[in-house]
Amino acid sequence: MLELGFAGIHAHPLELAGWAVVVVEADPARAEQARQREALVVDRAIGHFDAVVAPSDADLTAIDAAKVVLVDDGGHASMAP
Repeated sequence: MLELGFAGIHAHPLELAGWAVVVVEADPARAEQARQREALVVDRAIGHFDAVVAPSDADLTAIDAAKVVLVDDGGHASMAP
């Protein structure tokens, strides 16, 4: 699973649910926050992912994922069409 742009806040709960999670975070300070949360942080998403959790306004054109969960500013999640 890929967590895109949340500083690793979803990584640990998803790992507890059995997912292998990688985090892509463009902001260096937020990438460091993800590392402090013991998340695996990578520079970019490479390969296919079973799922991605991303902000509702994220550009996912280069992401290869079977499922997409979008989270809006209010924290509400929805599956992408």
